[in-house]
Amino acid sequence: MSEITKLIDMNTVYLGIGLIIFMIVNITLGSVDAILANTFDWGKFKRGIIKAIVILICFILIYIAGVINADVIIVNVNGEEVSILTAIYFVIFGGLTWYAKEVLTKLAALVKAELVIEDKKE
Repeated sequence: MSEITKLIDMNTVYLGIGLIIFMIVNITLGSVDAILANTFDWGKFKRGIIKAIVILICFILIYIAGVINADVIIVNVNGEEVSILTAIYFVIFGGLTWYAKEVLTKLAALVKAELVIEDKKE
């Protein structure tokens, strides 16, 4: 077991945690925006939650598989060898980058948005 813990790359784990945080924030911002626009859709919300959970489970599983098979080289490009753990890092990094862009776009739109509150006439 101690051999496996030596192989754990905390940078990749932190990157994965960051990805999960960005996914949660993305779902939250999307939901708040939909609520404010009176277009909230429970089905879309559930699909977003399911997608986040599936990505989380897959991240954990591929990371465990990568740690178990850390010495496996999957690509050799111009003499540079890329291990499975490095490839997993790049996949997680790509996901984090995409979600960060989505979150920043939604956050900027929310900051610029006008909030209109109408009084109900009885």
